[in-house]
Amino acid sequence: MNSLQNLLEKYSIDRTTLAISFLSVIFTAGFILIDENFAKYSIDLAYQLITRIFGSSYLILTIFCFFFLLILGFSKYGKYMLGGKEAIPEFNFYSWIGMLFCSGIGGGIIYWSSVEWAYYVEIPQFGISPFSEESYSLATAYGLFHWGISAWSIYGIPAIALSIAFYKYKLNSLRLSSSLRGLGISSIESTYFGRFIDLIFILSTVGAAGGTIGSYIPMLSNGFSDLLNIPNGLHIDIAVICFCVGLFGFSVYKGLDKGIKNLSNFNLTLALIFLFLVVLAVDIVNLVEIALSGIQYSFVYFWNMSTLGIKENSDFAREWTIFYWAWWVAFGPLVGLFIARISKGRTLREIIFGMLFFGTLGTWLFYLVLGGYAMNGELSNEIKVIENLKDIGHANTAITVVNSMPFNYLMLFIFCVITIIFITTSYDSMSYVISYHVLRTDGEVTNPHRNLRLLWAVILGILPACLVLYSDHSVALDLILITSLPLLFCYPLMAISIVKELKNY
Repeated sequence: MNSLQNLLEKYSIDRTTLAISFLSVIFTAGFILIDENFAKYSIDLAYQLITRIFGSSYLILTIFCFFFLLILGFSKYGKYMLGGKEAIPEFNFYSWIGMLFCSGIGGGIIYWSSVEWAYYVEIPQFGISPFSEESYSLATAYGLFHWGISAWSIYGIPAIALSIAFYKYKLNSLRLSSSLRGLGISSIESTYFGRFIDLIFILSTVGAAGGTIGSYIPMLSNGFSDLLNIPNGLHIDIAVICFCVGLFGFSVYKGLDKGIKNLSNFNLTLALIFLFLVVLAVDIVNLVEIALSGIQYSFVYFWNMSTLGIKENSDFAREWTIFYWAWWVAFGPLVGLFIARISKGRTLREIIFGMLFFGTLGTWLFYLVLGGYAMNGELSNEIKVIENLKDIGHANTAITVVNSMPFNYLMLFIFCVITIIFITTSYDSMSYVISYHVLRTDGEVTNPHRNLRLLWAVILGILPACLVLYSDHSVALDLILITSLPLLFCYPLMAISIVKELKNY
């Protein structure tokens, strides 16, 4: 007991926060594994209940975040410098953008970008006929919408609130409760209210982490099965999880500068090379036509897509847009905490428009190039994307799209590497932020020890492993929305805190 106490003191760890964090992982994993059927039923019931009662709230929140950030970015407060007017950025602009994008996206952009449009063409909204030329354009636009400027706006509120608090008050630890310091509650991190806010963050991070990697592993397993020419199965799933956990454990152990930064730089460059090779493999004229049409529709129908489901019931909004907004809400504080840590010497305007422009640009490139390639293959009858989606599922279809490319083994290898590193950088930021989260606010340690970061890299691999063993993709995705609900009520408080913190600037 004394040795444990000494260890906690050495690493300056808050025992209460550590215990809550660890028990959250164990409880969630145990709940899923002990009774699979009850877990699936309960999670699905909770998902349906939340979307029915709070669905429109997610839509309204996203619109609010978008306009709040635009006003803040263009106002005089956009010049506010994190760390003081003389602060120097810790990372160069390319590395900063790379870490911002990779930590915020994870493997989701790879998983969804090639085939998401195929879900939409047979259920187009706004009076458009299924499988018409317009339906394909709207399908592309919806992919751009769900991963575009509105989505990145959701990340913006916690990123700004946490960045201001972290540097203004020279905090040793990064906690979600710190984003509410502007409300005037003294040492909010140590209050019962602050502890509750931090508990919400931990639960949402655990759910988002498990749900995300738990849904991407099947796609990676299919990819490696094709690459290595071996039968797919549970052994491949477990091997992929172990490899991912090992890689992001090594990266987070190395720290921000040697680990996460280098991986982000490498993956950003590799992703651009991959997209360039995809462009070479498709009719460039058709690809440009698909892209321009999708971009046009994303602007024309932006407000319709943003408000669908607010005034009227919409099954499409509940199943897709609300799910996506909940996903981004669940990751918002996590990404915001990480962005705060890497943004010293940046202005609020740089953070806001760096996220809105470069974040949107990165996701749009994937949807327009990789998604455009798949859509062109469908329209030319070279790839049966829609048919495959129904017959062999999402993960297999995504791999089929890559396998249809010239030099398919090389492209599939790059595709799998990019996905793993996206997942790794996303999990790196999770491990880093939670390690910060369990530090004592009054301690002398200002950077979490690498052993602590490594511990969290391993712990966060427990829930994805359970979800893979459980092998139900829908449970992983539903879990993200459920754990995002409490955060829905934190966003307005963070916005108020931002306004109060900046009013005397």
